[in-house]
Amino acid sequence: MPEKSSKSNKLTDNRILNALLEDPTRSMREIARELNSYRQTIWRKKKRMETENMIWGYTAVVDEAKQGKRTFLVLMKTRPMVREMAEIMIKRIKGNEPAKKDIRLIDLFQVNGEYDWILRFSAHDHTTARKYYDTLRAVYSVYLLEKPVLVDVNFILVAEGKRNPEINDLFDLVITL
Repeated sequence: MPEKSSKSNKLTDNRILNALLEDPTRSMREIARELNSYRQTIWRKKKRMETENMIWGYTAVVDEAKQGKRTFLVLMKTRPMVREMAEIMIKRIKGNEPAKKDIRLIDLFQVNGEYDWILRFSAHDHTTARKYYDTLRAVYSVYLLEKPVLVDVNFILVAEGKRNPEINDLFDLVITL
């Protein structure tokens, strides 16, 4: 049997990834049935993607508000990345420093654009979030180009590629004239 083209393999990989993003708890049998494929083919491709770190892991999407928490962003402008800054970041993440301050670090992105770093985290209240923000300012002070911005998130429509099941609650934020 001729080997499938690279384009066909990428299409199959994307279909598997989309199925896993939709619901990673489904069995390989269910995904194979949906994709009109074989369970072992799906399992083998999934394992390859995990081995190649195309898939880093699986996670639950948490509604922070239902846990009595609020979501915040910190936007930072920094000097170009140097080894010392990378070492600090890696050490803090591996040491789970945010959790020690009762913070759940949700995302940390290095980006191009107006800001260089975007952090998304949750805290029980604005005071706890502010203390964490102040810690970030102190730890990274020599790398900052300007004061970071702390943003309180009002509503999340999509998180981790998942539509908020309470999306219609967005209407609660509509200002009526």
